[in-house]
Amino acid sequence: MRVGEIVAILEAIAPTRFAEPWDNVGLLVGDPDAPVSRVLLTIDCTDAVAQEARTRGAEMIVAYHPLIFQPLKRVTPGLVFSAVRDHIAIYSPHTALDVAPGGTNDVLADVIGLVDRVPLREVAVPAPHAFGMGRVGAVAPASREALIARIKAGLGLSHVLVAGPMAGSARRVAVCAGACGDLYRDAIAAGADLYLTGEIRHHDALAAAAAGMTVVCALHSNSERVALGALERTLREKLTVTVERSTADRDPFSIV
Repeated sequence: MRVGEIVAILEAIAPTRFAEPWDNVGLLVGDPDAPVSRVLLTIDCTDAVAQEARTRGAEMIVAYHPLIFQPLKRVTPGLVFSAVRDHIAIYSPHTALDVAPGGTNDVLADVIGLVDRVPLREVAVPAPHAFGMGRVGAVAPASREALIARIKAGLGLSHVLVAGPMAGSARRVAVCAGACGDLYRDAIAAGADLYLTGEIRHHDALAAAAAGMTVVCALHSNSERVALGALERTLREKLTVTVERSTADRDPFSIV
């Protein structure tokens, strides 16, 4: 396959026109006509991931977070320079995948067992109802402690950060992967008993707790990484090239 053919499939999975206006999604590095035999999936395109791509012979990296956010004034030795030199294409879906049906936030909602879900906040551009930031919906009545344990098991984490009440049952839950702490007001307005996200500011956590809502923070990329498995399965079905998950990709924070 060629880079452009893979880009078209990624665009169909998560249309970039629904990404947040500030985001930089799509093909960031590479020639659409270049051939591809192996694709490497990652959250971040770090030096370690780039080296892994070279070692594995991957001609394309699908990195959830954009490698390039701001316009470049020069290209000197570094990740972008090396990708161009080594003919490695880099594509980022980021918030386009977040809002897409079956994307990041739907996978996160699956972890907690969310049903009758709707977007927590609609996207800025006109879109079908399924598109939107975050998800909110019902769960089978469970204690907040049980839901927190479910989150940890589903994300493969030994620890999470929790603000607000630990006791009591929850019937309605909101989720939004990544840095979605500022959506806590949306979660409260939607009647959520518990809100799962990647990170939230100190004073926003205090405000959410004061409103009686439990906030669970998994750390930024820990709340997103679970979606790579679903994306990997979809791409393996649709592509005629090898699709692999990075083993070098990890959240920058460790529990010590």
